[in-house]
Amino acid sequence: MSLRKRLIIMCSLLMVAGMLLGIGYQVMQARKRVSDELVAATDLAWHLLDSMLPMESGRLEPLERADMQRRLGRIEAVRHLDIRILGSSEQILTLGTQPSEQTAPAWFVSLVQVPEVERRHPIAEDSNDSVVIRSNATAEIGEAWHESRDFLAVLLLLLFGINGVLYVTLGHWLAPIRQIVDSLVLAEQGDFTGQLPMAGLPELRTITDQLNQLKSVLLASKADNERLALMSLQIQEAERRNLAHDLHDEMGQSLSAIKAISWSLQEQTRNRDATLGVGAEKIFVIATTMSNQVRTMLGRLRPALLDELGLVAAVRQMVREWNDNHSGCRCELIVAPAFSEVPLEQQIHVFRILQEALTNIATHAHATRAEIVMQAAQNFQIMISDDGCGFDQQLQKQGRGLSGLRDRCQALGGKLSLFTRPGIGLKLNMVFPRVKDSQGDS
Repeated sequence: MSLRKRLIIMCSLLMVAGMLLGIGYQVMQARKRVSDELVAATDLAWHLLDSMLPMESGRLEPLERADMQRRLGRIEAVRHLDIRILGSSEQILTLGTQPSEQTAPAWFVSLVQVPEVERRHPIAEDSNDSVVIRSNATAEIGEAWHESRDFLAVLLLLLFGINGVLYVTLGHWLAPIRQIVDSLVLAEQGDFTGQLPMAGLPELRTITDQLNQLKSVLLASKADNERLALMSLQIQEAERRNLAHDLHDEMGQSLSAIKAISWSLQEQTRNRDATLGVGAEKIFVIATTMSNQVRTMLGRLRPALLDELGLVAAVRQMVREWNDNHSGCRCELIVAPAFSEVPLEQQIHVFRILQEALTNIATHAHATRAEIVMQAAQNFQIMISDDGCGFDQQLQKQGRGLSGLRDRCQALGGKLSLFTRPGIGLKLNMVFPRVKDSQGDS
C-alpha cells in the first residue's frame, strides 16, 4: 500500500474516532435534554390539572362529575405528554396526544430513550376516576434526531472534504517519490540521464538533490567506462590486425614456400626415389592443412572481406559460411543497405557482435532456426533471435558471450536488451546511434 493511501487511511481513522466522540457527546446532550424536557412538561401539566380539579374534599354530584369531565375533555393535545382519564368502569378517555412530525431511527431512539414519567391525580375523594399524566418522548427524540442528523451530515461532509484535500495535497507533495523510483529503475538499467525536478517537501528536496548529484557522477563514470572500453576494444582490434598481418606476411609466405619446395621435390623424385617422394607429399599435405588453418585464423582475427567490401558484404558472407557449417540450424539474414553507412571504426564492433551472437547460438541455444534483422532509421538497430532452449535470467548468470555483446554495444554508445525464458529461445535487441565518420557524415 502506498504512503499516500496509508496517510489518508490514518487521518480518516482519526477523524472517525473524533466523529464517534462527537456523536457520543451529542447523544448524551440529547438524552439530558429529553429527560429535562419531559420532567418539565409533566410538572407543568400536573400544576395545571391541580388548579382545574376541585380543591375541597367530598363527594361529587353526578352533574358536577359530568361538568368536570367536560372541562378536562377540552384540554388539547399537549407536547410530550399523554393525558388520560381512567374510570372505575375501565373506560379510557384520551384527552389528546400531539402526533410527532419527526421520527428517529431505532438505534438513535434506543440510545436517547429515557425512563417514562407518570403521575396520577384523582378527580375526587369519593371517585375512582383519576387523571393519568404519562410522558411521551417521541416528539422530543425526533427533534433531537433532526439536530443530530444535521450535525452528523456536517461531520461526514467535513470527513470527505478533508480526505479530498488530503488526497490532492499528498498527491502533490508525494509526486516526486514516483519520479524518484522511476529514476532509480532507469539508473539500475544503466540510464543516468535526466535530472529530477525540485521537490516541494524539504526532505524529498534533499533526496532529489543527492540523487541528481549521484546520477551526474554515475553518468560521468559511465562515459569514462565506455571510453575505456572502446579504447580497450580498439587496442584489441589493433593487436588482432597486426597479428593477422604478421601471420599473413610471415607464416603465409613460409607455408607457401614449403608447399612450393615439397611440390618441387615430388616432381624431381618422381620415378626415382619413392621414399623421398612420399615424404615430400606428406610435407605438402601438412603445409596445405596449416595454410588453411592460418587462413581461418586470419578470418577470425581480422576479416579481410570487411576491409575490402565493407560491413554488409562481410556479414552476408559470415552468415553463408555459418549456415554451411551448421546444417541443423538455419540463420536468416535481413540487412538494410544503410548499414554500409556505419563508421569504419564501428564496423568491426558490429561484425564482432554478430559473430559472437552466432557463436552463442551454435554453442548453447540448441536451436533449429535463427534470425538476424539489421534496420537503419534514426538509429541503427540489430535484432537477433532463435527458437532454442532459452534460460532463466534470475537463476543463470550471463556468461562471457553476453557480457562481451553488452560491452561492445556500450562501446558503440548503444543499449542492449535481452528477453528469454526457458523453452522459448532468446531475443536480443541492440540500438546504437548514428555518429559522424572521420571520412564524412553517416
